[in-house]
Amino acid sequence: MSDSKLITLCSADGRLEVKLTTFGASIFGVEVPDLDGVMTDVALGCDQLEDFTSNVAAFGASCGRFANRIADGRFTLDGTEYSLARNNGPNCLHGGDAPYHRRVWDVLDQQEIDGRIVSVTFHLLSPDGDGGFPGELHVTACYALDDDGGFSVSYEAHTSKPTVVNLTNHVYWNLGGDFGKTVKDHLLKVPADRFLPIDDNHLVTGEIRDVSGTVFDFRHGANIGDVLGDDDPQIATMNGLDHAMLVNGEGSRLGARLEHPGSGRWLEITTDQPAVHVYSGGYLDSTVPGKGGATIDRYSAIALESENLPDAPNQPNFPSAVLRPGETYRHKISWRFGVAE
Repeated sequence: MSDSKLITLCSADGRLEVKLTTFGASIFGVEVPDLDGVMTDVALGCDQLEDFTSNVAAFGASCGRFANRIADGRFTLDGTEYSLARNNGPNCLHGGDAPYHRRVWDVLDQQEIDGRIVSVTFHLLSPDGDGGFPGELHVTACYALDDDGGFSVSYEAHTSKPTVVNLTNHVYWNLGGDFGKTVKDHLLKVPADRFLPIDDNHLVTGEIRDVSGTVFDFRHGANIGDVLGDDDPQIATMNGLDHAMLVNGEGSRLGARLEHPGSGRWLEITTDQPAVHVYSGGYLDSTVPGKGGATIDRYSAIALESENLPDAPNQPNFPSAVLRPGETYRHKISWRFGVAE
């Protein structure tokens, strides 16, 4: 979109550069060094903002009002049933026909230190009835550098009526920085004892399954290529991983660690939400050109989405996604980078 713009955050030591865009309050690029100190962009996307705004895979985007899927595009809240657009088979995905990641957000605030931008806050007003969701929702997304070699996004939301909210960032990672290659050589660790199986429409079934003895046991780390080659029906018939992993513990804690042995880069994600949804990019395609002229294809990158559980409004045994007037929705995701010793 022509009115979208880019904003760049830069660390004092020059070892982290984060490019953001007002389109979808999105991460446009993240440059970090490898073992030899070579800076490379490791966030899936496009070289040109025009191409980026044409992508349909929510590269780096802030997704809402309800990220992930809601069954049959409907839910009941306080005795009233609300109907949403079905844009993913029978499901409403990432807000249906009113997705936050397809809108230009306002810049609410920007902070600088010694001429470097170190944080920016985006704002979006989602009207009552937006996409079928009740309540006028004010949403902010504050991206900020930290003192630990990383950066974070903090989401907040307030509503005028009872509603459901589940925001996430949908950045895809390839720590090798070559998006013409897959992430099959990456290692993934997720401290989760349980995961959510899905049906043929990639919707959770309501079952919560133990990872022990399954291909979904990432507690000690697993090679992504080995996982994608497994014959478990949850993998083989689903184009790979598209599953919510229930992260152990509560509060802000490690949600996932991704490693690329070739470059030595690693990434740790901290979450305060119940789950990290692991999507291995099984439906990525060449709709838009990738960075450096790469052809984006299946498994070019992996998304690790910090969020509440999919279909939570229809699953009474899942953590509540209800937000009421006078309450504040809060969600913070942190990304920290480094290289192998």
